[in-house]
Amino acid sequence: MHGWRLVTIIQRISTFSSSKFCSTTYFTTKRHMATKTTSDPVPRIDDKDGSYSSGCTLSYWLDSVERPKFPKLTDNKTCDFLVVGAGIAGITTAYCIAEHDPSKKVILVDDGEICSGETGRTTAHLQIEYDDHYFAIAHMFGDEIARLVCQSNQQAVDFMENLIKKEKIDCEFERLPGYLIPVKESHIKDVIDKEFKASSKAGMNVELLETDDKLPKYPVDYPRSHWLRFVNQGQFHPLKYLYALTQILTKKYPNVEIFTNTHVLDIQDDNKEDGTGEVYVITSDNKRIDCKKMVLATYVPINDRVTMYTKMAEYRTYAMAFEIDKGVVERALYWDTEEPYNYHRLTSDDKPNSSKELLIVGGKDNLVGHELTSYEETFTALEKLARDKFPIAGKLRYRWSGQVVEPIDTLPFLGLNPGNKNIFIITGDSGTGITNGTIGALLCRDLVFGYDNPYKKIYDPSRQMTKNPFGYIKHNIEAGASLFDYVTGGSCPADIEDLKPGEGCIHREGLQKLAVYKDTNGTVYKFSAVCPHLKALVRYNPLEKTFDCPFHGSRFDRFGKVINGPTKHNLTDAHCEVIPAGSSTSK
Repeated sequence: MHGWRLVTIIQRISTFSSSKFCSTTYFTTKRHMATKTTSDPVPRIDDKDGSYSSGCTLSYWLDSVERPKFPKLTDNKTCDFLVVGAGIAGITTAYCIAEHDPSKKVILVDDGEICSGETGRTTAHLQIEYDDHYFAIAHMFGDEIARLVCQSNQQAVDFMENLIKKEKIDCEFERLPGYLIPVKESHIKDVIDKEFKASSKAGMNVELLETDDKLPKYPVDYPRSHWLRFVNQGQFHPLKYLYALTQILTKKYPNVEIFTNTHVLDIQDDNKEDGTGEVYVITSDNKRIDCKKMVLATYVPINDRVTMYTKMAEYRTYAMAFEIDKGVVERALYWDTEEPYNYHRLTSDDKPNSSKELLIVGGKDNLVGHELTSYEETFTALEKLARDKFPIAGKLRYRWSGQVVEPIDTLPFLGLNPGNKNIFIITGDSGTGITNGTIGALLCRDLVFGYDNPYKKIYDPSRQMTKNPFGYIKHNIEAGASLFDYVTGGSCPADIEDLKPGEGCIHREGLQKLAVYKDTNGTVYKFSAVCPHLKALVRYNPLEKTFDCPFHGSRFDRFGKVINGPTKHNLTDAHCEVIPAGSSTSK
């Protein structure tokens, strides 16, 4: 959960009640498979590849519950509805379709395990207060659109709450308040006062807290007046929720199938709307799935090379989890007005009979492929912020990073993909992927069945970026600047043999650049550094041990396998060398 606010984009251009339910457990807790390294104070998953998670840092969510397993696709299939991507958007979409009409055959596929992408790296704020602010939406689109955005977010959180009750899912769901906190006095006028008026008009239940005695004890070191308090926000354990949904899908709905480690390579739509045409995908194992309608819930669309990526910017965001004593900090969601903003929440500790809970603090965003070698400084700054704002924060238990997509005009892209008649997309989460992913699932359910939906127009992926044209131009200039990497030197040592085990780099060999990784056994992997999407050069991310493209955010694991779109192809498709330990690697 995180993203740039409109305020940030403009500046870049110019310079309570808790609900508990009777519940059912669909999984086992705590897998105890993570390892700690001597240089990192928290557990990591350096022994896992991109099919397990989209990086080598480990979120609390991934470490606290066992993931259910599903088979790989081994035969050609035919279905009514195909959903690609098994994160919050894809799993919810499959559930919504199956629940609406159990007679329809639904197939859900993912190229890794379920929730192996950014859903497993969220902080899971179920916020109705919009992270880009309702005053920004009203300014660009008008009061009525702001009201509809608010309404759709309310309905998404209501949907999750009702589903949890209906299916008796034990996922720690609770309703709680959210606080918007000014970082400095000038933000009271620039953000707080504007958002108080706009969010109230949009339909939020919001209170302006003008005196210290009305504020929670923590966080501290902020101005102690003019906070906004939004009632009836929500939070849960995202993987307990989604793992349960996958079990419900396969046990309750016999016409639903789930396949993992199934990589979609080719996507076709002949654009016949009467259901008589050919709509299908081909996997990397040359298996075919035919369908009538398809939903791409793949974080970013993987069937488009240019159109959607000019409308969105991709960011890395960071999170840390600290032990604190139970009951010391009010259970609430907290967001400040820093640029980019910081966000905080609590969650239960999974240790048996623990007297602690975990404080999750997030923020410090940067563009994908940028500031890659300064991650320790990023985490140091984030930890300082956490301990300054919450002096009671204790032991650091986890730290991880994730990726978010920020639409240039702040609203997600949900609905029919531009240029298609039978393919729908859910993308542009604007830092609130759990809520927006659910909105997208509900919207796409209506659209694939031919129903009208009040949010179809406002989230239409075909809309033009006329509401923020300067942001559109600025983003694409910034993205294009990464092409200068072609004329720079590499980041590898002069002799690759001097590369330390467990590290990667970019190596120049004559006119070409190669991505290089040396595993802990000394084996060297060399593959093309050219991103297959639009031919920009990737950069090595030492925190996650991935190769990241700064152009449009594609990412690859340390062995060159694609883990984030827009590309569908591996770096190894163009060039691949494996040099055993002890062989000469220098050229």
